[in-house]
Amino acid sequence: MLIKPKLDEIRDRLIEMAEIADTMIENAVKAIIEHNGDYLPIVAELEEKLDKMEVENESLIITTIARFQPEAKYLRILVMDLFVNRDLERIGDHAENIKEQAEHIITKPKLKEYIDLPVMTDITLGMVRDAVKCLETLDTELARDVIARDDKVDALNEQIIRDLYTYMVEDPKNIKVGIRLITVASNIERVADIATNLAEEVIYMKEGKMLRHQEIDDGN
Repeated sequence: MLIKPKLDEIRDRLIEMAEIADTMIENAVKAIIEHNGDYLPIVAELEEKLDKMEVENESLIITTIARFQPEAKYLRILVMDLFVNRDLERIGDHAENIKEQAEHIITKPKLKEYIDLPVMTDITLGMVRDAVKCLETLDTELARDVIARDDKVDALNEQIIRDLYTYMVEDPKNIKVGIRLITVASNIERVADIATNLAEEVIYMKEGKMLRHQEIDDGN
């Protein structure tokens, strides 16, 4: 069918966007963990590329809908692609937010050795990668696994906040850096939420229902 090459092109572009967003988050967090600003220009450079792709993808998807007037099955895919395109750009925004915090954090002495932050980041990026894989394969089992991992990210976020509060209470000089690190963790947690949303959209696409976290927890 003539629309199939267009669907493949759109999906390839979305996968490229996901890889860019992944790299942005990874480098922004590395700058903090390693206390090294050399990673930050990479984030800024990729932010421009990601924003440009988001606009181009939206135009391509809308043009494809208008040109082919696809049947319901393909229309659902294209509408989901619009949501995915938007969500991937939002991940880039969170990476930019982390970069902005990192620019200030690395100018101060390192508050502590960051243990939970890289673990939280690794889990979150794994969720994003698997959510994108679900979009390719419509693998609802993997999608449910992505959703389940969100609880681990939430728990790590809470742990990081508790630890940082302790440092801030012990020494008020730590407050500014502590608040910035809490902001970083919150942005990572929101990226995990986006990955969860993507996984839920896959389940909706395949099964016609949108699961929520409670339904996953209850096994329904």
